[in-house]
Amino acid sequence: MSDRKLHHLIAASLVAAAACTGTARGLEAYRADTARLLDTRSAQLQSCYDDALKANDKLGGSVTVQFVVEKNTGAITKPAVDPARSSAPPVLGTCVVKAIDGLVLAPPDRNEGRATFTY
Repeated sequence: MSDRKLHHLIAASLVAAAACTGTARGLEAYRADTARLLDTRSAQLQSCYDDALKANDKLGGSVTVQFVVEKNTGAITKPAVDPARSSAPPVLGTCVVKAIDGLVLAPPDRNEGRATFTY
């Protein structure tokens, strides 16, 4: 095998290996990318609030959710309301969890992310 072919084979292998390992974001990039992903559900989140207001026009408070961003797939899993940090009615928290469940961060990261967001 010629040196040139060997170099191309090595380069192709490195590119393939890098593609399989995924991105490794820094903390700020991970936070920003996750926030942008959640923003794609802003209409659903607003609908949660609007629907809850119809039932109670004096509604107030916040909903804090925690979830995992799975490494290698980017899937948001285990979304749950943090009751100790939430003051809105449970129905609103349930709606927020449903709105973000199933989102996928792309490209995925090679590191698992644990996130907390407050609405």
